[in-house]
Amino acid sequence: MKMTNEGLEEYLNCKLKAHLKDAGEQGIRTDYEALLLSRRDEVRLIATEKILISQGEGQVARSVALTADSLKSGPPFVLDALYEDDLFCLKLDGLKKVPGPSRLGAFHYVPVLFHGGEKVRREQRLLLELEGLLLAGVQGLVPSHGVVWHGKDCRNSRVALKPGRAEVVMRQLRRTRDAELPKLILNDHCQACEFSQRCREQGVKENSLSLLRGISEKEVRGLARKGVLTLTQLAHTFRPRRKGKRAVQKNHKRHHALQALAVRDRRIYVFGTPKVPSSRSPV
Repeated sequence: MKMTNEGLEEYLNCKLKAHLKDAGEQGIRTDYEALLLSRRDEVRLIATEKILISQGEGQVARSVALTADSLKSGPPFVLDALYEDDLFCLKLDGLKKVPGPSRLGAFHYVPVLFHGGEKVRREQRLLLELEGLLLAGVQGLVPSHGVVWHGKDCRNSRVALKPGRAEVVMRQLRRTRDAELPKLILNDHCQACEFSQRCREQGVKENSLSLLRGISEKEVRGLARKGVLTLTQLAHTFRPRRKGKRAVQKNHKRHHALQALAVRDRRIYVFGTPKVPSSRSPV
């Protein structure tokens, strides 16, 4: 089956979630996820109305196939552009016409995304970069930026695109689409995921490193290359270093090994000597 918008967003948020959904598993949708989806629908309606008012009804194309022939006429905006190839069957939120020579003529298009959140995060940037890469195959030019309509006030922000990251993800998608079950990595998306309880129980059972708050997927892979695969193993690696007499503590480094040690021993550890501030007016 070809990957749809929902499947692509799930893959960018969590590879395991995308695999479970492809396998036909269903979880219980959280209230937070339902809220995010409803806010995105609200942004879509408000942004569409603003675009139609600014450009005029006749200047906005809708639901056209994303091909060179359909874009050569040069409408200022395209909403719900349809893209399909051997891997994807997507509906892009929108395209905006900007000056700059391409295969289409003296202009080209940049991707437009509707997002319900207040901030544009990594997943939205990566989704825009992937859409820009697909768009480049049609117009012969990779867009340098994209546009995101987001937030309660439905404002639009210009986002710079880096196609190199999208090319890496595209290769991963083609290589791992039918691969075995991905490794469990808990992340910030878990709070809005329908499989959060399932993954949490699996993480506790496996003693997963991703149970630690603040540890990234890159750090987990780095520890795995060293043979550290569980919280218990990571806890044994903590060795506090002596501070020199002249050493000045400029920042507070987060020691994941100490955090794992606290989880293993079920204790609270304080690293270093805490300084209690003094005040003339004690409370």
